[in-house]
Amino acid sequence: MVGRGIRRTCGSVVVWVLLTVAQTAHGEGVLVKSVPDENAELIAFDGRIALTFSGNVSDRSPTLIVVDGSGNRVDRGDMALTIDEHSSLTATTKPLPPGAYAIRYRVLTEDGLVVSGIRHFLVKS
Repeated sequence: MVGRGIRRTCGSVVVWVLLTVAQTAHGEGVLVKSVPDENAELIAFDGRIALTFSGNVSDRSPTLIVVDGSGNRVDRGDMALTIDEHSSLTATTKPLPPGAYAIRYRVLTEDGLVVSGIRHFLVKS
């Protein structure tokens, strides 16, 4: 009798863990694509930045800035957020000379979770 109860409990725990992992893997508001890609080395850069998120991104306080290797802001301050099934955060930069750059972003999900990060890219001559 005790063995069946333990098996049932273990089975329930396994199902709960699998469901939790599946929901986390699906993720709400997770960054799924960036243009340019992380650590991209670009010879020609058109000045367009685009970050695509899964899930329920909110329009509350999104942020996207682009800085050079010295921390100077090089984006045009024209960040825009499009909310749909795969929400996108976009901006453009001034013409960039060769060097290292970082995209810093932050969005909130409808649930109030903060999704933020830094993506790096390099403009080559």
